Amino acid sequence: MRKIIFLIILFKVALFAKLDLTEAEQRWLDAHPVIIAGIDSNYAPFEFVDEKGQFAGMAIDYLKEIEKILGVKIEIKTAKSWENVTNMAKSGSVDFLSCLAKTQERAKYLNFTKPYLSFPTAIVTNKTAGYVNGLKELNGKTVAVIDQYMANQRLEEHYDNIYLVKTQNLSQGLELVASGKTFAYVDNLSQLIYALQKGTFGNLAISGVADYKFDYAMASITKEPILRDILQKALDNIPSEIRQSIHCKWFPPAYQQATDYKLVWQVVCVGMLVLGVFGCWLYLLKKEIKKRISIEQDLNRNREWLNCSLNSAEIGAWDLDIISQTISGNSVFSGILGLEDSEILLSMERFKSDFIYKDDLAKFLSHLERCFEAKGEFCALEFRVVSSDKNTKKVEITSKVFKYDLYQNPIRMMGFMKEI
Repeated sequence: MRKIIFLIILFKVALFAKLDLTEAEQRWLDAHPVIIAGIDSNYAPFEFVDEKGQFAGMAIDYLKEIEKILGVKIEIKTAKSWENVTNMAKSGSVDFLSCLAKTQERAKYLNFTKPYLSFPTAIVTNKTAGYVNGLKELNGKTVAVIDQYMANQRLEEHYDNIYLVKTQNLSQGLELVASGKTFAYVDNLSQLIYALQKGTFGNLAISGVADYKFDYAMASITKEPILRDILQKALDNIPSEIRQSIHCKWFPPAYQQATDYKLVWQVVCVGMLVLGVFGCWLYLLKKEIKKRISIEQDLNRNREWLNCSLNSAEIGAWDLDIISQTISGNSVFSGILGLEDSEILLSMERFKSDFIYKDDLAKFLSHLERCFEAKGEFCALEFRVVSSDKNTKKVEITSKVFKYDLYQNPIRMMGFMKEI
């Protein structure tokens, strides 16, 4: 008998050393060989009472692992409703709750561990309702939620225009939607899939997800704050492979689909087709690029030939950007104005004020207006310019608008200038 007691003590010492428990935490566990957990009896697949009357669910499996790690007995208590379960925590008739989301209200009477389960929030409607793009699309509609659950509190706090119908459990909420008494039901995605896959509510479907998650934690009552730290250390020591096995056990079979080789071959064939199309496109693109390079080379040769011809004939070529109000020209154009080649880009304002003879400015502006209205026809004008060295020269200008915007407003003009 002494050997058995010694082995038990030795086992606990080794166990607590692994958990890195403080002396106070070890003393608390020694004084509490039985810890009482409160659970929701109707919250599958997290915690519920199954057909055999046994406690089951993901949270229950976690409690079994914690029992092994801490070397204690966890006694489970439940009640008819979630409100009654939370009342047990408030009254101190349980030591902790095993699976719930943290809210400001609950934090007043509970100390929460870090979340150990996390799932999105989903929206269930009749199949005919179509896609629901988040909770904002439920404004003005009636929505069922479980009383005092996180979805209920979240919607009450942030969505004043959603009319809530409170139920005692998930089945009641789904029944309200199935019968058309409410437009939607909002709850945890995993729980909803678990319920809908049973086929009881064949006319319902998950039609959207919300922008927040259910992060489930364990929580000790406020008068036992040390228990929260003990539970956290126990949760941290559950191996990842055990966590994975629990999730695989309860996660909906809809997520565990076998490989569809027909689909695989379809994807492969489509992929090959896409690669083939891409190859043809790449070949045509290379051919088009080669063609454009050749055209660009021809244009450059023609441009050089034109510049040589204009320079030989002492004809200035110019280009007016009407949007930016800048005018540029070739070396003959800049020579007529008495400018260096580096100055052949001018603002239109400078061109009018510094280089057009003052008495001919109105005539020049009228010429531009006539060109704007000519819709692509050449217009000619004789007027005087003043070069940078103050010499007055008589020139002939030929102008044409060659580019318009979508509304047929002129945006580019070009022409020639020759000293006469």
